[in-house]
Amino acid sequence: MSVKVLGLATSPRRKGNTETLLDWALEAAGEAGAEVTKLRLRELEVNPCIACDGCFDGGACIVEDGMEELYPLLRGADSIILAAPIFSMGLAAQAKAMIDRCQPFWAIKYVLRRPLIEPGRPRRLGGFLCCAGTTYSTVFDGARQVMRYFWHVLEVEPAGELLCPGVDAKGEIHDFPSAREVARDIGRRLGVREEA
Repeated sequence: MSVKVLGLATSPRRKGNTETLLDWALEAAGEAGAEVTKLRLRELEVNPCIACDGCFDGGACIVEDGMEELYPLLRGADSIILAAPIFSMGLAAQAKAMIDRCQPFWAIKYVLRRPLIEPGRPRRLGGFLCCAGTTYSTVFDGARQVMRYFWHVLEVEPAGELLCPGVDAKGEIHDFPSAREVARDIGRRLGVREEA
């Protein structure tokens, strides 16, 4: 059975730098034999978490929107690659809203005390691809902290990270050929099944 790789393009800009990184990674995952699914969050209606604690009752979000499509994919994927730009020193709002809406997974694990992933399943892997227009030394710090939480709550082991500072204008990532190779390497590694 092939590895299921979920790629999340979270930039509001279509075909921008982070989505280009994601496409390179997913192409390599597919070449490695993975079953690839790509979603653009801008094409889903994902509203912010309303902090109602409704998910504490049964582990399901009560808000009906695009997350209903995404929840089973997040749980079912063997590998997840999230591609996001930095806006105002943090993850773009689309990425952060989606991560905040993963509160039901937190509730399943820590309120309802139920397993999120079935026992004995091979370890799940995650990759993070990110571009920032600035070159401040701390520009990725906030995003990396949020991603650590995201991987933890989904029971995903971080297995690849590509952070590209000073990449802003659309298409500028093509000026950094090494970025393509790193993105493809992440995709290849996440496209191959590993033993638990």
